[in-house]
Amino acid sequence: MLMAIAELPSWLAAEQCYEPAGARHRVMQKNVLHLASLLERVRLGGGAHKGGSIIDRALSSVSAPVRLVGMFVCVLCVCLTQSPLYLMLMTTIALVLVAVRPVHGLRATFVPALAAAGFAVVLALPALLLGASATDAMLKIALKTFVNVSLVLGVSWTLTWSRMSAALKMLHLPDEVIFTFDMALKHIEVLGRTAHDLCESVMLRSVGRAPAGFSRTDSIAGIMGMTFIKAMECSRAMDEAMLCRGFAGAYPAPARNGFGWRDAVYAAVVVLLAVLCAVL
Repeated sequence: MLMAIAELPSWLAAEQCYEPAGARHRVMQKNVLHLASLLERVRLGGGAHKGGSIIDRALSSVSAPVRLVGMFVCVLCVCLTQSPLYLMLMTTIALVLVAVRPVHGLRATFVPALAAAGFAVVLALPALLLGASATDAMLKIALKTFVNVSLVLGVSWTLTWSRMSAALKMLHLPDEVIFTFDMALKHIEVLGRTAHDLCESVMLRSVGRAPAGFSRTDSIAGIMGMTFIKAMECSRAMDEAMLCRGFAGAYPAPARNGFGWRDAVYAAVVVLLAVLCAVL
């Protein structure tokens, strides 16, 4: 028995041409792209990637504890020095280390260091009211901030997160500090991915111009709220999983490697810079 084929209603069969008004997604697009770049950096976990400079590959072969101690000594020397000559020397070293990196590595280290230096200058602007000598002090603050941030980001660029955690344990830091470091890195990726997906969903579901009285930036509060809820769920799930696997809060000490010649060369350079800081 053949069934009668129902005809489509006239309103459904009529062709419609809908062209939404131009919409601006600049805010959402910037958020999505920025989150994607940050998540890619966290996902890669630091370390000298393929295409890194020869200096980065050489530094990545130095043991992680020696790198961290050397970075701390260099940052301390930069903070304590009052010599313009030594400060210019460290600035030159930082610029060389940044300049030899590939484009993505240069952007990941130079731009944040330059932004931190600019922020330090803005904070020191009221010091200009104290006299002309404040200009030299502001320049020193900007250079010190740039050098220190470049050194710290350089270590994160040439060391993986797992090597950093192992180095912290080898340096006898408390397990609570290492646990906080590991959990922060893990949740940065998870929550960042959640915020990235929410921003992308809002952008894809927005057609045409927003109605009067509504701004797409108002959805930021909703995204932050959903991210907070996701953080609570992830923390509970991770706590239960770690309890089921018998984690008691203690990190096992990694196997110690010998003090190689690369470590000796790196330590000698750090000692030389410390001596120059004391002499100049």
